[in-house]
Amino acid sequence: MEPQLTNIEEARLGMHGRILRCPLGGNPDDCPLHEVRTWPVEKRVAWLESKTDQEVVELYNCHTKCLEQKLAAQSD
Repeated sequence: MEPQLTNIEEARLGMHGRILRCPLGGNPDDCPLHEVRTWPVEKRVAWLESKTDQEVVELYNCHTKCLEQKLAAQSD
């Protein structure tokens, strides 16, 4: 099993980028943040800041795993 991120500062910083767009570009329909990315930026930031540390880490880990899977699929 892969190690999971535990650094909350790194997770929050990473998620600030991911509420703007997917690291692979755009706003994929299958992303849990798809709807959030349609909101005004201020609302997205407020939404993210309202999340607990654990919720942010879980979101970050989910996005990291998704990114790894999509990159692996592209290289096949």
